[in-house]
Parts: sequence; C-alpha cells; structure tokens
Amino acid sequence: MSVSANQITIAITVFSRRQYIKQAVASALSQTIPVRVVVVEDCGPDPALEAFVKDEFGARIDYIRNPRRRGLFGNWNACMDVCGTEWLSILHDDDFLAPEFIEAMIELERESPGSALYFGRALNVNERGEPIREQDDRTVAGHWMKRDLMDILYIPFSFPGHLFRVSDARAVGGFRETSFMSGDWEMWAKLIALVGAAQSSRVVAFNRGHEGWDRGSNQASRSGRHLPTTFAQHKRILAMLTKNGGPKFDRKDWQRRSPMSTRFLLQYGVTLAPRLLRYHVGLLLLSSAPHWRYAVYQQCARVGGPGFVRLTSRLWNRFRRI
Repeated sequence: MSVSANQITIAITVFSRRQYIKQAVASALSQTIPVRVVVVEDCGPDPALEAFVKDEFGARIDYIRNPRRRGLFGNWNACMDVCGTEWLSILHDDDFLAPEFIEAMIELERESPGSALYFGRALNVNERGEPIREQDDRTVAGHWMKRDLMDILYIPFSFPGHLFRVSDARAVGGFRETSFMSGDWEMWAKLIALVGAAQSSRVVAFNRGHEGWDRGSNQASRSGRHLPTTFAQHKRILAMLTKNGGPKFDRKDWQRRSPMSTRFLLQYGVTLAPRLLRYHVGLLLLSSAPHWRYAVYQQCARVGGPGFVRLTSRLWNRFRRI
C-alpha cells in the first residue's frame, strides 16, 4: 500500500531559537501536498515562544511542549510519541524544506516500496539562508537509487529531508537519547540494516550552517569529541556489516585515505583536554602526509609530542586573534 498524505507528519523541533522557527514551520506548511505539522518544544527557556509561533500560524499547526527537557534525541523520540501517523519527518528549527519535499517522498516510496527510510538531497546554506558549497559528494545514479550501509559508513546523510516509518524506528529502539551528536546517523544505519532505504535525486531540504560557538557541532569540534564520536559510529555500522561478511575497520588504512587535519589541530589543539589531544596527535602520526608542509608538521609532532601541537595551536590562535 502506497504512502498517502494523511499518513505523514512533519515535526519541527525547537528549544529557544526564534530567528529561524517561522521559516521552518512555513516551509512545512507550504508543501505542494499538505500534511499534518506539529511543533515540539523541548521545555525551552522562552515562556512566550508558543505564543510567538501560534500568533503566526494559529490552528494550522499543533504545538506541544515537553513537561521536562529531554535533550536533542529525546525530543526526537517525543516527536514519534505525538505524531499519531505511520510516517514522520523531523525538521530542525533552523533548517527548512523545499515545497516539493512530501511530493518527492510519496513519489519515491511508490518507485521503491518497502523501505523504512526515504530521503532526498539537502543543500547547505549559511546563516542567511544563502546556498554554499554542497559537501556531500555522493551522487544519485538516475532519478533515485537504493542506499545500503556502505553508503553511510563514513559520512552521515544531511539531516533534513527524511521520511521514516515510526514503527520501524521503534522496532530498533528509537533514537538513542544518550548519543553524542550521532543519534540520527545511528538511526538511519539501523533502519537501512532493518529494511533498506532509498534516496531521490531531487533537492528536498536545506541545511543551515552556523559559525558561532553556541552551535552544538562547533562545540563538539572545540572539545575534541567530534572525531572519537565519529569513529565510534563507524564501528557500530561495521558491526552491522560484519554480520553479513562485510569489511573490518582498518584505522591505519583510514588515516592514509583521510589524514588528520592539521588545521583542526592548529585551531582547536589549545582547547583540547590532554587525553583528547594525545588521541588526535596519534591520528596525525598514523596519517599519510598529502604534501611536504604536512610532513614537516607531522615530524615535529612526532618529536615534540602533544606539547608541540598545543604550543603551535596557542601561537596560531594568538596571531589570528581567535
């Protein structure tokens, strides 16, 4: 049986940001094929946020406020609890959808029935909503294509523009609420392993990037937890693959193909805790140098250790006034 509009909910998650929420909600309400739209607030600090949203959209949306804060991925589970439909799309309050998103997902489900996850291409935009370089270089062969675990092993798909079956998400345990950053990546991998996924070649969503330190992903980079979290997710997906005779993770091979970024070490080395600094310096020493300047820095780090990297990072940030 094909997916219909009355089986779909778009849930917009919000905590405190007013500056983008109206665009996100408007994009969900402006679909060429209308569906239910609900805003799920994670018990934020702004007592007037609900009125702010309802004054603009009124009865066109449902607004639900969690009685207690559940965190990023806990709020996504709350979206599943309140959606009331078989299919759900979760949208961050700072991202937005193309008007044809639902249309494209219904079309995709009809062309590739039986999957648990459907999604399209998402373009990156800056804080002003202007397009920037598209970072995902995975192409879609033709109008649409099936996606497997190898497609998501090293890089997650951009978050906005997904449609997933709620019962399947519950069957794999929901979003892991204790996850650090990679709860969506882990969920998409589980759904692909369970039933499969399909991707449309159509642009269906826009992912807004931020430069400020208040952005969670930027805080993760500054703390040094981003790469360890990424490698942990690699291992989870590889565990799924190895059940079917898939490849094993070779850290040295990975570092040869994807060298540790010296710019990352220069920018964030001074902020990393000693243990995480040693971890990242270890990745640097395992890497294959892409050019002579990298090789020189690598050899200096081999001799001087984490102390050399921290010192160069302190000097780099001082001269750049970061």
